[in-house]
Amino acid sequence: MSSRDAILERIRRHRPQGPDLPDIHAVSFIRFEQPLAAFAALIRQLGGDAVELAEGQSVRELVAERWPKAGRTVDITGADHEEAATPHDWQDVDIAIVPGDLAVAENAAVWVSHPDNRFRSLYFLTQKLVMVVPKANIVDTMRDAYARVRITEHGFGSFIAGSSRTADIEQSLVMGAHGAMAALVIFV
Repeated sequence: MSSRDAILERIRRHRPQGPDLPDIHAVSFIRFEQPLAAFAALIRQLGGDAVELAEGQSVRELVAERWPKAGRTVDITGADHEEAATPHDWQDVDIAIVPGDLAVAENAAVWVSHPDNRFRSLYFLTQKLVMVVPKANIVDTMRDAYARVRITEHGFGSFIAGSSRTADIEQSLVMGAHGAMAALVIFV
């Protein structure tokens, strides 16, 4: 054994023990009495909006009421959705209606996922992003969300929260910096 190895071995043997890790299961996490209301309040602060679909109303009707002069609308929530050969085919989309798998009340994020990547660019190229989420799929915290999210495919998955924005050092706010300028979550 070289002197270097001997020194390193002595250091390893005499290394002080660190403190025990905290028991994260003993910690009480945020719970909302009305998670949907908490989600809606926070997403409004982020520049987006959240609504419940009214009885007898369709998602397309609600979107048309919100943005009556909309340009190209792509709806990938149904089986008969529009396809794109390349991501560039989405460059002129004004409104994208997409399925959301899960909503998180603590940060107004929506988990979106697809088993392939053909729709990934649509989420970021559209001007207005509409995510349709089942009411039963709202959770309180990201901890709850990660317990439910299963990343089993080699496709696309992301948490999206509110409309895209950024501000520079001079406090100049830019909406749509790296994604949609407007975000709407519809709970069905």
